[in-house]
Amino acid sequence: MSEIQGLPQPDPVPEKANPLPTPPSNPTPSLETLRGWLPLCLSNTDATLSHLSRILSTPSGTDTFLLTICYTSLLSSSLLSSISLHRIHSAARRLISQAIALPPNTTVIIDTSALPPPRLLITARRLKALSELISDFRIFARLWGLLSIYNWGKRVYSSPAKDVLVRRIVYTQVASNIAYQYLENGAYLSSKGVLGWSKEMQSRAWIWSSRFWMLHVGLDLVRLWREAHLRTLKGKAKEGSDEDNKWISKWRKEVVVNAAWAPLTLHWSLEEGFAGDFWVGLLGSVAGLAGFRELWRTTGNV
Repeated sequence: MSEIQGLPQPDPVPEKANPLPTPPSNPTPSLETLRGWLPLCLSNTDATLSHLSRILSTPSGTDTFLLTICYTSLLSSSLLSSISLHRIHSAARRLISQAIALPPNTTVIIDTSALPPPRLLITARRLKALSELISDFRIFARLWGLLSIYNWGKRVYSSPAKDVLVRRIVYTQVASNIAYQYLENGAYLSSKGVLGWSKEMQSRAWIWSSRFWMLHVGLDLVRLWREAHLRTLKGKAKEGSDEDNKWISKWRKEVVVNAAWAPLTLHWSLEEGFAGDFWVGLLGSVAGLAGFRELWRTTGNV
C-alpha cells in the first residue's frame, strides 16, 4: 500500500490529561452579593412606584392605566380559556378512545371528584371579571365627560386651527363626542336604574354612542393624515430638532392608537358585532399599551 508523504502527524494522546474545571451546577449568589444588590433594587422599585404615582395622580393617567389593565386582562383571559378548553377536549378525546377500546358491555365509571380543578379556566374567568369591573368603573368615571368636552370645545373654538380642513374636522369631533357622551351616559344610568330608558332604547343608545365614537376615530385618522401632509409641504417630514422628534413620536402614537380603535368601534357599532374576546383584548391592549408607553415616557423626568 502506498503511503502519502508530507501529512502532519497527529498529536500524541497524553497519558493523563488534566480535566477541565467543572462549573457549579447551581451557582447561588453569596450573601454579600445579595446585600450589594439590595440598594439598587430598592432604588429602582422606588423610582418605578414614584413614576406610577405621578401617572395615577391625574384622571387621564388613571384612565390610561386602567384601560391597559382592562384589555390586557381580557386578552389573557381569552388565551387562558383557549388553552384550558384545548386541554379538556384532548383529555375527553383520550377518554373516549380508551372507552371504545374496552370490551363490549363494560361499565365505565368516571369519578369527576378526583379530577384536578381547571385552574387555567378559573383564572381566565377571574381575569374577565376584572376586565368587566374596570370597564364598568371607566364608564362611571366618564359620566362627567361632558364637562371636559365643553372645555375642549371652548378651547378649539377660541383658538381654531389655521388649516380649514383640520378646523372643520375638530369642530365635527366636538359635536360627535357630545352625542357619544350623552348617549353613553343615558344608557349606563338607565342600566343601573337611575334613568327610565327602556331596554330597547338602551341598546340603541349603546350602538349609536359607538357609532359617534367611530366617527371621531375616523376623523382623527383624516386629521393625522392632513397634519403630516402639511408638514411635508413645509419640509418638516424628516426628524430634526427635539421639537420635531417629539411631534413625530406623538403623531405615530396617535396613529397606532386610532388604528387599533377603528375596528373595535366598528364592531361595537353593529348589533351583532364581529370580533371575539381575543381580538377585542388584543386591539384594546395595543391601544392601551401605546398610550401608556407614551405617558410613561413623558412623565419620566417630572
